[in-house]
Amino acid sequence: MLLNYNLKYIHELDAALIERLFVLMDQNYNCVSFVAFTNDLANKQLIGLLKDETGEIQGFTTFAINPCNTGTAEYNILFSGDTIIAPAFWGTQELAKGWCKTVGGLIAGSPQKKWYWFLLSKGHRTYMYLPLFFEKYYPAFDKNVEDDLFPIVNSCADAMYGSSWKPQDGVIRFEESHGELKDEFSKTTKKNKHTQFFLERNPHFYKGDELTCMADLSVDNFKRFTQNAVLEGAQHLIFI
Repeated sequence: MLLNYNLKYIHELDAALIERLFVLMDQNYNCVSFVAFTNDLANKQLIGLLKDETGEIQGFTTFAINPCNTGTAEYNILFSGDTIIAPAFWGTQELAKGWCKTVGGLIAGSPQKKWYWFLLSKGHRTYMYLPLFFEKYYPAFDKNVEDDLFPIVNSCADAMYGSSWKPQDGVIRFEESHGELKDEFSKTTKKNKHTQFFLERNPHFYKGDELTCMADLSVDNFKRFTQNAVLEGAQHLIFI
């Protein structure tokens, strides 16, 4: 079944759609409350929706620009919030393509500053976006491709998460769970050098620990597949 990516502003979502988004989260994560979910959603500006041929939402990803004043005079921070795809649709490339087009539109809409992507990885599937999308990123198992972005990561994580930020471990660790992948979705039978690295850097991901990650969103840092989608998205400016 085909999926289509649609970008919306958060304020455009109605109650029924928000309920469907929560159902997807609840099906895949433990310890997620509707109140916490909606409060978090309200702090985002944009959402990318994946719809199947019947119009049912089967996945989504949220975007926040410069949350907690993390942007500076030199750069903007694009923060990815909740991201989920229904397991029946794992393997689809539509979310990746749509995300890249959104990034292209945001960069084109505000080209005077650099852009960095700040990402929290609750699981190895989210972390895999980094080696798939970028030439260099943080953190990486190969120091030849690991970008020196920890100072910006540290600044963002401290501003957004305070004492829950554990810089010595590079993870966000909450005293009470903010949601962790259900067991059946957290396990992987296909370990590679990237997933193995994630498991080593975030061994308690199953308890809800989130690995802090970052990538420079300069066009030349994208790999060819993603770069083409970013350039396509840049034809449609997005203003926040």
